[in-house]
Amino acid sequence: MHVGTPLNPAMRLIALVFSLSLSMLARPAVAQDSVPNAVKPASAPGSSANPGAPSDTAAPVAKPRAVRDPALYQADVTLNSQSDGERQNATVQALTQVIIKLTGNPQAPFNPVIRKSLGQASSLVSQAAASTAPSDSEGNTAIGGVPIYKTTLRVSFDPVAVDLLIAGAGLKYWTGARPKPMLWLAIDDGRGPRIVSAQQLNVVKPLAVEGLNRGLHFLLPAGTSVEQAATGAIWNLDAAALAPLTAHYQNDTQLLGKMYRSVSGWSIWWILSQGGVEIARWPVTDADPQRAIATGADGAADALAKRDAVYLPIGAGGSYLIDVIGVASQADFLRVMEYLQNLAIVQKASVVEVTPDHLRLQLDLRVSVRGFRVMAESGNTLRAMDDSPISPEDGAAPVVVTDDSGVPRFGLK
Repeated sequence: MHVGTPLNPAMRLIALVFSLSLSMLARPAVAQDSVPNAVKPASAPGSSANPGAPSDTAAPVAKPRAVRDPALYQADVTLNSQSDGERQNATVQALTQVIIKLTGNPQAPFNPVIRKSLGQASSLVSQAAASTAPSDSEGNTAIGGVPIYKTTLRVSFDPVAVDLLIAGAGLKYWTGARPKPMLWLAIDDGRGPRIVSAQQLNVVKPLAVEGLNRGLHFLLPAGTSVEQAATGAIWNLDAAALAPLTAHYQNDTQLLGKMYRSVSGWSIWWILSQGGVEIARWPVTDADPQRAIATGADGAADALAKRDAVYLPIGAGGSYLIDVIGVASQADFLRVMEYLQNLAIVQKASVVEVTPDHLRLQLDLRVSVRGFRVMAESGNTLRAMDDSPISPEDGAAPVVVTDDSGVPRFGLK
């Protein structure tokens, strides 16, 4: 470590300790997509049309361009109280939901980088608002006729910062331009299979809710006489026969399901197809019919995310020098180093030089220095020494202002 004009002895001692390098967080392996293998048996139980027969192998589909959907960066969490601790916990839950929606990976919150970032979830919040309403649309009441109300906190996160966090964690990003599958579901409760239409929304409410949790919307047919007549095709899981009816809704994506009572409770066979190509199929058996129905959303989200998720081009990680201006005391120094230690995209920080004018650090980053600048702007410790806005289009920040040495400069907030 090179030292310019000496600071007080205590400050120099602290800098010497940090010059031995602060090891932040071990580099994790790239998270694998958590998607169950599609099951393709020879035939599905109770089917006369061999729906389990494997389809022709489809040609590889080009990955779509990553597109942001602002709605995917917000989540609603129920508050049990108005305490600061409860709001902090709700913010962590909201960020967890957002990460799952954006990656399509239910295991993403367990990624070491994501897990570390949850402690600073509030620094990524762009807006939060609480609202109180009756607990449900049915007007449930407590004993004595007193209405039950719940308070919901809607949390919106900074899209650029969240994208960088996902990229820094080595996770794929599921584009926001997602299909809205038409749901063709037939249920046989012992009286013969019947189609579920828009008039039976409550039947598929578990699937709709789980779909929203995964960032996926489903559509229900109107239940016309023609659609009622197609119940047999749904029961046979005949995607080709349902395709013209799906096209009537200007759609080419469909989720077919047949549900029936079985020895272990309720069994469902699902098939997801798009444009005449089968994407996935899977069987489910559960004692709880609502849980069984919800698996349609999870299986569809898993399959579409596995197919469409991509790595974001946010610049290469590596070792970068930065200067921090305005570090005038030991307290300032410790504040900077503690902030870097807790920043998920920083793997290691080393003190290179201490002068009265600046603190020069070498950072081992999981993202580019531009990405670091974005994350710094979302926190309450560092700011880039310029006033350029952060680009909302490509997730990259403008070039950080540097001095004559070409080292990016940051100031204390």
